[in-house]
Order: sequence, then C-alpha cells, then structure tokens
Amino acid sequence: MFGKRDETASGDRHAHSILQDGMVVQGVVDAKGDVRLDGHLEGKLHVSERLTVGASGVLNAGVEAGEVIVMGAIEGTIRARRRIELRKGARVVGDISAPILVIEEGVHFHGNCNMQPGEAPSAEPDLKTQALTVGEDPFEKNRYEKIYQ
Repeated sequence: MFGKRDETASGDRHAHSILQDGMVVQGVVDAKGDVRLDGHLEGKLHVSERLTVGASGVLNAGVEAGEVIVMGAIEGTIRARRRIELRKGARVVGDISAPILVIEEGVHFHGNCNMQPGEAPSAEPDLKTQALTVGEDPFEKNRYEKIYQ
C-alpha cells in the first residue's frame, strides 16, 4: 500500500491512453498518465503526464498537461508544466505556456507564447503600458557634434 510505484501490467510507470484515428470525442477528458491522440477531440483535455498529438490528431480544446508534443493540429490554449514541442507539420492556433518550448522548422504557429515558469496565459491579455526611459550617452552626443561641425 505505501511506497508502491504506480505501474501498469506492462511495467510502465504511467498509464497510456490512445484515442485512435477516426475516433471523435466531445467534452471534458481527464487522463492520468500519458495520452496519444490520433483522432479528434473537442472540449477540454487534462493530462497528468505527456500528451502526444499525432499527425492525424485534431484538437479543438483547451489543453493542460505535464508535457505536450504536437505533430497534428490544435486550436486552443495549451498549458504545460514542463515542456511543449511543436514538431514539423504541426499546426497550432492559440496561446501556449510552458517553461521550455521547442519549435521545429515547418511548424505553423499563430498565437502568443509565455515561457515564464509557473505562469499561465490568462483569458484576457494584460495590456499595461510601460514607459521606457532612455538615458543620453555623452559619448554619442559628442560624436554627432564632431561629425556635423
């Protein structure tokens, strides 16, 4: 009971779930362990470990996971606690948040990215105006005076 590892019959540390090509799911999905999506999901998806979206996978959902690997298409917010990988051929439209982001050549990404650890994108962007103070460099000023004299 105490000190046991969470292992499946195959000896894997995490459970694995697969939504196959041709499968369509609508609603909220909570999964413990790893998930591979090759089908179509609409709604919300919470994965405790790694979500892998295969080349034929389509997600129209908000995603929260430990890690996310995308080779297919996602439209919605993606939040990962550890890492997001967008691999060649991936199509992502939406905001993403993870401390580590890897984007391969050939990826279509349209959205905002937040790579600050522990922070997730909010529903409404924070559009505070920041004033920049630019100090004069005395050496630059003297340089231009000499040029134009």
